Amino acid sequence: MSSSQVRQDVPLSDSPLDHDFHSAWGSIYTNRSTVGDKEILPLWQQYAVDKGAVDRKYQLLLNEYTDLFCKVFSGYYPISMHAHATDSIAPTTIASLILNTAATSPLVLDSPILRPKADEKPEETGMRVREFALNFLGWSETHVLAPTFVVADNIYGAGYGPLAHASKEWETSAIAAGPKPIVVNMRETDEETLNTQFAEAKAKGAIAVLFDMVSTEDGLVFTPEKFRLVKACCARNRLLLIVDETMTAMRCGAPFAFQRPEYAREGVEFQPDFVIFGKGIGVSGIAIGFGGVMTKGLTYTKPEDIRQTIRYWRALVSRPIRTPILLEALSILRASVKENWPEESERIGEAIRDILHELDPRTKEPGAIQGLGAVIAIDRNIALRYRVMCAIRRRSPWARLLPKLASTSADREGLMRQVFGEESKEQRQLLSQEAEKCNAIPLWCFICGIEATEKDWCRTCYLSYCNNEVCTKAFHRHACM
Repeated sequence: MSSSQVRQDVPLSDSPLDHDFHSAWGSIYTNRSTVGDKEILPLWQQYAVDKGAVDRKYQLLLNEYTDLFCKVFSGYYPISMHAHATDSIAPTTIASLILNTAATSPLVLDSPILRPKADEKPEETGMRVREFALNFLGWSETHVLAPTFVVADNIYGAGYGPLAHASKEWETSAIAAGPKPIVVNMRETDEETLNTQFAEAKAKGAIAVLFDMVSTEDGLVFTPEKFRLVKACCARNRLLLIVDETMTAMRCGAPFAFQRPEYAREGVEFQPDFVIFGKGIGVSGIAIGFGGVMTKGLTYTKPEDIRQTIRYWRALVSRPIRTPILLEALSILRASVKENWPEESERIGEAIRDILHELDPRTKEPGAIQGLGAVIAIDRNIALRYRVMCAIRRRSPWARLLPKLASTSADREGLMRQVFGEESKEQRQLLSQEAEKCNAIPLWCFICGIEATEKDWCRTCYLSYCNNEVCTKAFHRHACM
């Protein structure tokens, strides 16, 4: 298959809009079936009757996915795949990944002193290469045995593991395990202070700085100036730079949000080393860039060297992605190119913000609407007033609108008719009738955003709730259409 043919598919019609702006915590980019891709569909059909025949094409498919990902995301390669983004940001995983990248770099394999020798014991090779990697990274045994991250103070962190310590939700922080991340206020600090904090963190075992471009806490956007500042301080302290784009990839006007022009212009000599991706991309994982704060010094310039280190890392697991997931992930990437999701996200964000400004003039005030592109954060009470299902953190005053990246989501008339306006009642009742036929309920709790559970849901508004006492009371106070 050739990814160059991706634009030749016959376009599919957009599915109808609905008021689900939760989109499975932003993991659904489209309601269209990407299975219908003209090059992927025959593989699905063959897989149904002859699984082995498709499995024998696995490496070809994985290579095509890797190439297309690199093309779509401007030089970042999907080196490490995981079931969930939280698995990707474990400090020990990142530590092993950068050690592997250093150990298999041209600095080692092209060096007559460092590269493996046929007449030496494997342990001697391992010790020599490990010592080089630790020196290159500025690491001690602390960084190896108990690595941790520096994180922004408004980051979500993770649902479990070490980064769950940073969560403001007690249900998450209560199950945190592993070394605590070092929390730093990156939004309101000067270069000298930030540099000092990074240096202190590095001495305590920090190996990387992690932040997201749009805060999942309040939708605040990381400014280009702060982006440049953080990159410079990472470089001075030999800290990896990791950007969590799980929520923002494709949704913020560029493949990765930090690739928007206003960010790309700042500190061009330094780029993120790793990017966390997931949700709507079809598979979660870690993308690596070889022009990063630390990776640039490893002198990966030849495609064959890049391929080799990716291959070595992937060889450490039995299979990076199962074949069906690989087929879906490949078809999603092809759809993103064909439909230009990053460009579409800008139009969608503009249309929804315009409607909110019209419906509630208070949203025109500075800071009333946060976010970037099709990641929109508003006062949760406004979202509740217009009966829109949103991605809401239970104790946050903010609600996130995460619309599908379809052209219909940028249609102002359609948005009023099927989502925000009183006339959306007809569409909602059609959804209710469909749900009744198959004994289903609306997916998300209208109040807190987690899975809805209750059968006495609103058939007029097509909304439901979970069995939490607070949500139950709040739901039964909602103003029906």
